[in-house]
Amino acid sequence: MNMETTNSIRVRASRFFSDRYAYRAQPNYSSELIAFGIIVFIAVWPMVLLANAMAVGPK
Repeated sequence: MNMETTNSIRVRASRFFSDRYAYRAQPNYSSELIAFGIIVFIAVWPMVLLANAMAVGPK
């Protein structure tokens, strides 16, 4: 039984190299996550302070 592949050598080679080098350099996203957390903290903190001041203010 002859199992002929329908993919050309060029397609198989390009798939091999793209799969091989696609995840070669895994970027480090921790610095971006920390920066995003700081931005969210700076944006939310005044709202928390305002809500706290309104809760303990004169009634």
